[in-house]
Amino acid sequence: ERRDKQRTSALSLHPCAAARREFFSERNYAAGKLCQTQSIFAATHRTRCARSLPRAIAAAAAMFEDFPDEALPLIEVSDDRSGFALNSEAVDLLKRIECPICPVSVVGLYRTGKSSLLNFLHGGRCGFRVGPSVSRCTRGVWIYGRPTAVTLGDGSTVAVVLLDTEGVGGLEADSKYDTRIFALATLLSAGLVYNSLGSIDEHAIAQLSFVAQLSRHVRFAPSDGDDDAGEAAGDEAEEDARRLGEVMPAFTWVLRDFALELVDERGDAITADEYLERSLRPQRGYEAAVLERNRVRHVLGAFFPRRKCRTLVRPVHDEDALQRADLLKMDDLRPEFRSGLDELKDALFAPEHVRPKEVRGAALRGPAYVALARQFVDAVNGGGVPVVSSAWDHVSQTECAAAGDEAVARYEGARSLQLPADEADFSAAAAAAEAAAYAAFDARALGDARDGRRHELGLKLAAATRAWRADNDRASEKACGAALDRLYMDVVFGALAPSGDAGAAASATDVAATLENAWAELREKYAADSQAKGPARDRQLARCLAEKWPAAAHELARRLEQRGDAELQEEHAKLVEARASLAELEGSAAARARMLEDAQSALVSTQLEKARHEARCKAAQKNLEEVQKTRAREKERADSETSRLEVELQRVKNQLAVAQSKVDTADRAAEDPARVDVKLQDPPVKQPCNCVVS
Repeated sequence: ERRDKQRTSALSLHPCAAARREFFSERNYAAGKLCQTQSIFAATHRTRCARSLPRAIAAAAAMFEDFPDEALPLIEVSDDRSGFALNSEAVDLLKRIECPICPVSVVGLYRTGKSSLLNFLHGGRCGFRVGPSVSRCTRGVWIYGRPTAVTLGDGSTVAVVLLDTEGVGGLEADSKYDTRIFALATLLSAGLVYNSLGSIDEHAIAQLSFVAQLSRHVRFAPSDGDDDAGEAAGDEAEEDARRLGEVMPAFTWVLRDFALELVDERGDAITADEYLERSLRPQRGYEAAVLERNRVRHVLGAFFPRRKCRTLVRPVHDEDALQRADLLKMDDLRPEFRSGLDELKDALFAPEHVRPKEVRGAALRGPAYVALARQFVDAVNGGGVPVVSSAWDHVSQTECAAAGDEAVARYEGARSLQLPADEADFSAAAAAAEAAAYAAFDARALGDARDGRRHELGLKLAAATRAWRADNDRASEKACGAALDRLYMDVVFGALAPSGDAGAAASATDVAATLENAWAELREKYAADSQAKGPARDRQLARCLAEKWPAAAHELARRLEQRGDAELQEEHAKLVEARASLAELEGSAAARARMLEDAQSALVSTQLEKARHEARCKAAQKNLEEVQKTRAREKERADSETSRLEVELQRVKNQLAVAQSKVDTADRAAEDPARVDVKLQDPPVKQPCNCVVS
């Protein structure tokens, strides 16, 4: 049994809803021990629970890490107790809670151990100051500090925030002040823990008289101002109380230092909840005190339809240790107290028991909770009665407006897509941004103004999406136009001006085919270009084809025409030159023909002449041979005769020379007689030579 109780303590604050629900559903409160079936279940689910616990702890630490792990005032009281104010630090921290919030307030008479109970609920940590004096230790409403994250069965997270309220019935305050504190704690709580000492008796019921005054300090709907105390007014009050009960927190009556045995009149064991319901039954009697206590019972039952009861024995037996109970370790407390504390934790923190603060079915998150608290505090400070519906309507309008602004900001923040983008990517990004905006709006918006504000948000998001789409379209047009211009100059324009002999010799059909291939290549490169994307991709390509294809074809025709003209001129020049050459060749050919005919005639004549000459040559050759023989013979004779004649000629020459010499001498003598005595001498006679000339 002791081991089962230890398992109960370990699982009491566990976030696994199924584990706690099944573990504690079969608890035998009368017997005070666990069933064997529950022990088996705890053993089989221990592994699953151990795996989910770190994730819940990590999520809670991330969400509530800014909260101090100590008491923090939420509603502060002025020195003269005439006004209330929200603590700015607590407000800032509560606004950061993005999940639904479940405030659990601990109320009760002063000096009954409310703060120590909160310390026990948090594992014995001393978050609130407790003491043995008769003075109040807590003023106003305080937050323990760091909330507790509870994961519900549907997977959502709820932040459980414990609130400690100033004790009721102290020596330093009046009943009106106590009722106002209790009203604020009640209106701001999803769970209300009433802490009292002992059992539920008539005295304990009488001490709840401040609950009966709650209807005078809290209303669900504003009054119509009719003071007539008729049947209609009574029905209206009854309806207002009923509707007020729908928004009232779950009521848990904790009986501290409880020493009674839970049995009925017949001695049968009953549960603490049955004990509470029996105690709230109207008592017989018409005395004023009985009627007042019955009125308290009726108000308690009407305002808190969801109610339960838990009992706790005295934590320790020693009175000195009791005065410093907040400093004791859990192991130093009585096992019975720890068991009852585990049951109380299960009743407050088990996922199946945790319900966030709701108004008209809408769960409040941190900002909405702060706004609602401010409305209630302002109403109390103004001397009026907090009206739940009016405060809720104001909070709904404020939160929906803030949710709309936050949604628009979330939409703008989600617009991280680099423009230009393809239509599919843009639509997905726009849908994701709108989904994020609607999620942010739905997470915060609440109340009757939600639908209207959501419709306005839809119009704003549609306009923002249209503007964003227009920006994407313009960016797409610019990027696609630049890509097409670049590809046109690189691919198409280059194909219009082919270089080299091959380009100059290409035919018009080949050039046209090259241009067609260039456009096909442009489309392929354009399709593969990562910069050319967006809704204007196909439109820009169509525009480029519509505008630049005719221009390219016209340019091609112009260039082909220029090339044709140049080729025509060149061919014309060649033709003229060819004609001149042809004429020249024709004249030359005629002359050559005539010459050929003449040559042929001459050739024939020559051949004939050749034949005659050959015949003559043969005859002449024969004659020549005969003549040569004759001449040879004659030559021999001539040579001999020549030699003789040469000798004779030389002799004649010599004689002639002598004769000439004499003639010359005679002539000189005739001309110059002085030279007569010159001795005439005969010139030497030259002997003839044997040369051919001689």
